[in-house]
This record gives sequence, structure tokens and C-alpha cells, in this order.
Amino acid sequence: MKTTTLTRTFWSYTLPAMAALMVSGLYAVVDGIFIGHALGAPGLSALNLAWPLAGLIWAVAMLVGMGGGAETGRARGAGDSRALGETLAVTLLLMVLVGIATGAVILGFGGPFLALQGADAELAAMGLGYLSVQGWAAPAIMAGMAFPLLLRNLGAPGLATVAMLAGAFVNVAFDWLFVIELGHGLAGAARATVIAEIVVILICTAAMARLGAFAALSPGAGALVRAGRILAIGFSSMIMALYISFVVVLHNMLFLKHGGTLTLAAYTVAGYVMSFFYYFAEGVAGGMQPLASYYHGARDRMRMAQVLKLALMLGVGGGVALTALVVAFPGPVAQVFAGSDTALIAEAAHGLRLHLSAMMLDGFIVLAATYFQAVGQARNATIITVGNIAVQLPFLYLLPQLMGVDGVWLAMPLSNVALSGVVVWMLWRAHRGTFARAAVLARRALEQSAPAYDG
Repeated sequence: MKTTTLTRTFWSYTLPAMAALMVSGLYAVVDGIFIGHALGAPGLSALNLAWPLAGLIWAVAMLVGMGGGAETGRARGAGDSRALGETLAVTLLLMVLVGIATGAVILGFGGPFLALQGADAELAAMGLGYLSVQGWAAPAIMAGMAFPLLLRNLGAPGLATVAMLAGAFVNVAFDWLFVIELGHGLAGAARATVIAEIVVILICTAAMARLGAFAALSPGAGALVRAGRILAIGFSSMIMALYISFVVVLHNMLFLKHGGTLTLAAYTVAGYVMSFFYYFAEGVAGGMQPLASYYHGARDRMRMAQVLKLALMLGVGGGVALTALVVAFPGPVAQVFAGSDTALIAEAAHGLRLHLSAMMLDGFIVLAATYFQAVGQARNATIITVGNIAVQLPFLYLLPQLMGVDGVWLAMPLSNVALSGVVVWMLWRAHRGTFARAAVLARRALEQSAPAYDG
């Protein structure tokens, strides 16, 4: 980070993170393709009803992984080896404790959760098969999601990418075996996920041991204080993940009320496409975060702002391109999941065009929240993630009453437009002094390079 250009450093961190998470997004999409072709609309609907509760695992993985990762990056930037060892020890302990508690919640509330959303007997049976596997294996799944975040902040983004790529390919292979060949349904898809995350854990553990990360492990006398800081920093990432689960639950209930199983299956297709972009945005954020945390620890505000600028150009620009593709060709996108089911293709194409019309703004919001986390401004990150929920609720309440199913489809893009204006102001306020300084330096450089006027 001190010996190469900022742009080269940015790409060296961001490209591996993007590659890993894009492949993760791809194998999530492959899950949907296998389930759609093997089980049809009922299978897709049951998966979407179960996913928000299973999403608790992802939420707590972000809580511990992003918080521990940001603190790890800050300790490295400050050159504090003692703080680095204490942070890793506390983070690993939190993974075990929080993972067990999350699994217990999933196992205990799976049935009532599906009933709350209006699942019939068939959908509930398939959903419970998925949740039971996820609940028992919650600590392993959580660790598999969080370990690459730690490894990236230890200065090994390439190794983190290798681990995630290996997990992705393993997941696809076992999805095909369990779902297509053996006919294990949603439970088979969940088992494939568990095996994949175990592979990620093994690779990350070996890499961290090779880096000597475990040699100085010690929770230290201030373990509780450090745990509180880790959880405070990661809190907004957890809220963002919970927000997604919460919004999916509301959409599930509204689509079953105003549409039916077919419409819910179409929403599942839209969710898979959205998750692919979300993984892209998280990849950009994952590459940005270690750099922003490092330069924050080194008190280099100019480079912090430059990292943010590069991330926004990449994340928002990629979002614009993908949004244009989906809106222009929704039918072929829907057919990937629906196969020859013409009714599902038509319903999903209509939903894709409405629901994902402002998809690039989701990436912008994710990047902004992650940046504030990385630089220790947990309050701003939490405001963005909580605001994402608060802004969307009125749209979800009012639009379906006025427009029916189309109102449900349009609630998310309209709320993203409203929130993005606030987020732009927050970023400008946080860096207006740095932007002004950059403008002055650029003007001085221009003046010094200009030829002198000799009269």
C-alpha cells in the first residue's frame, strides 16, 4: 500500500474480491436455475419463503466479519501487532458464540416463520427441509462467509479469492448432485452450501496459518471492549443484511396476497438477478474496505477520498450497465430460471423490468455504508442501512393499495431513488474539506506546469 500507486493497489484488492463474490453470486444463481428446472414455480416460491430466516446467518457473518475485518485493517495500518492479535482472537470467539445462537433461532422458529408469510402445506414442507439443514450447520456456514473478510484484511486478497472460488465450484457440483441427480430438493441445495462453506473454512484457515496470523492470538484484558467495537462497526452490515431479509418477507406476503405462487416465483427470479448484482457491489465494497481502513489508520484522508471515488465509479458504472441489460432483455433473463414455463417467463419478465429499474442505486447505497464502516463512522453507516428500511416501508404500504401487484414491484426502486439523495449529501459532508484541498492541489500543479509568459 505504501510502495505502489493507489490505482494499482485498488485493483489488486478489488479485482480478487469482485471475482470471488461474482462467482459466489453466480453459484447462488445456479442454485435458482437448478431449483427452477427441478421443482418449478413451487420450488422457487418455497426457497424465497425460507431464505429470509436463513439469511440471519449471512447477517451475523457480516456483523462479525466486517467488524473484525475493519478493525484488523486498522490495526495493520497503524502497525499495532498486539491489537491485531487481540482482534483476531475476539473475532473468532464471536463467530462460535453468535453462530450457535443463530442456528438455534432458525431451528426454533422455522415453522412459524413460514406460516407467517402464508405458506401452504407443500411450500412449508419444502421450506422446512431447507431451514433444518441451514440451522444445524449455521456456525460453519457463518464462518465460511466471514473468514474471507478477515483474510483479505490480513493482506491476502488473492488467497481469499481462491477460497471463495473453490467454495463456489464445490457448491455448484454438489447442487447438481443433490438437486438434479438425487432429487433431494431444497434440503439438497442447503447441504451443498454447507459442504462448500467447509471447503472455504479449510482453505482460509490454512492461509491464515501460513501468514502467521494465529501465532499472536490473545483476547487480551480488554476483550469485551474490543468485542463491542467489532460489533458496533459491523452492526450496519448486519442491519443491511437483515433489511434485505425483512424486505423479502414483506414482498413475499404482498405478492402472495395480490398475486399468488406464480408471482412469488417471479419475484424469486428477480431476487436471484438482484443478488448477482449485489454480490458485484459487495465485491467492490470488499476491495475498497481494507484500503479505506488502512488509510484511515494511517490518517491519510486524501487517499481515503480517492479510494471512495474509484469504488463509486466502478460500482455505480457496473450497475448502470447491468440494469440496462436486464431492462432491455427481461424475457431471456427470466427463461434461464423458468425453462419452458411460458407463464412464469412472462410474469418474471414483467417484474424484472419494474423491480430492477433502479438496481444501480442499491450498489451505491452498499458502497456508501461500507465506506463509513471502514473509516470508523459506524453511526453514518447505521443511518444509511436503517434509513433503507424506513424509506421503503411507506412505499410498500401505499403503492400496492393504489397499483396492486405493480405497486409491490415498484416500491424498492422508488425508495432507492429517495434514499440516494440523502446518501450523496452525507458523503459530500464527510469529505467536502478533502475535495476542496484536492481542487487546490490540482490547481497549483496546473499553474506550476504551465509555461511562463515572457511578455
